[in-house]
Amino acid sequence: MRHASIAAILFLAACGGSTEENAAKDREAAKATWALVLKVDGADVRIPLGVMDVTLFKDEDYAKQNPTVFQITGQAFWLFGEIPPANNVGYGENWEKLFGATLAVKPSGEFHRDLVTSRITLPGRTELKISGGSLQPDAIKGKWTGSEGNKTLSGKIKLVLEDGKTIEGTFSVHVVSWG
Repeated sequence: MRHASIAAILFLAACGGSTEENAAKDREAAKATWALVLKVDGADVRIPLGVMDVTLFKDEDYAKQNPTVFQITGQAFWLFGEIPPANNVGYGENWEKLFGATLAVKPSGEFHRDLVTSRITLPGRTELKISGGSLQPDAIKGKWTGSEGNKTLSGKIKLVLEDGKTIEGTFSVHVVSWG
């Protein structure tokens, strides 16, 4: 019995550490990819992102008829938007339901009782409000869910700025559901 216990300890040590350590390593690696890459005046502009928080509804009938709201925060970037009812990821966090969907970007909205105004600060410019746009997710990566996880949603983004200019590019962001 003692030999079996020693063998189990040696096996676990050889596997590279605890689950928490592995999740932390995976999260750090994923963080480097969390960004917007926008084409602005012919050049790529990279803006680091933090998280896309998605609100879930406990009332399934309500969720089937109403959009799910989300916010994305990052370095000099705040975005509010809606997920169509048919694409609600639900408590199973079925992020693949977002593939092929168009997520609407809104100028502002309420997220967990806080008003979120969609806005961006591009390098060398003042803050601009975002009046609309869309996200089109097409990939999900990562193993770990939750706020300390590494689940990463990516795809295309289009932003319409308050000055009427449209900028496009890609996004990759950590996704977390709340509800």
